[in-house]
Amino acid sequence: MSACHSNLRTSLPIALALLSVTAPVRARAQISVVGNTVEERTAAPGDTYVGTIVVRNLTPQSQPVRIYQSDYSFFADGTSHFDPPGSLGRSNASWITPSTGSIIVPPSGEMTVAYTVRVPSIDTLRGTYWSTIMVEGALSPPRPNAERQVTIGTVMRYAIQIATHLNGESPATLVLEKQRVLFAPDSTRSIELEVRNNSERGYRPLMWVEVYDASGSLRVRAKQQRGLLYPGTSIKQIFGLGKLPAGNYKAIVFADTGDEPVFAAEYKLSF
Repeated sequence: MSACHSNLRTSLPIALALLSVTAPVRARAQISVVGNTVEERTAAPGDTYVGTIVVRNLTPQSQPVRIYQSDYSFFADGTSHFDPPGSLGRSNASWITPSTGSIIVPPSGEMTVAYTVRVPSIDTLRGTYWSTIMVEGALSPPRPNAERQVTIGTVMRYAIQIATHLNGESPATLVLEKQRVLFAPDSTRSIELEVRNNSERGYRPLMWVEVYDASGSLRVRAKQQRGLLYPGTSIKQIFGLGKLPAGNYKAIVFADTGDEPVFAAEYKLSF
């Protein structure tokens, strides 16, 4: 498969299992975060704004909840990283002040945690800066496993992404790379590639593919809206092509970041 490129125009609930030996674990959530777990705001240097996080208790007992900060990044290989606040060059963790570091949520009740974002008065700031506020429940009561004689407890965490988009000229750029064709046992095919944000600001790329046969007829068109892709992060994009007959095809993958131009890559497929 050959390629040429041209310019044409997700809350994160995390279950942490604490156990003495390897065993299947099903987390029992004791808390949840109500609403959106990606909070975005467009601001300017020197601005201050306030947001809120609503935490719900899913149990009939009071639940302690820890509130803390972390940096966050993710990559097309499937890895996600929650590093100490301020680790990333575009971290806004130092701009954010949660109103508290812990709360006690009443039985079957809700509590609101406020946070304040103070953007530094630095005129050279531009693009997207982000980090997360982590909402962590208490360790659930251990559940004995009679077969393996182990006890299992879980901690449920939610990562609320706080993204600040700064005004100013910061063109979106994107890289499409590492493409390949996948063959499934049921004879269906798919095209896989990595999408990397190579710019200074975050965006939600609209991805689609068009596949043409040797006569120029459109055989496949598939589209997918992706989530917020931060600077320097990447995702894996897979398009199902169905059961295309053996032959030669041309696939064009498009990525629209919301700005001009739309990015595209053309691939020649033979199977």
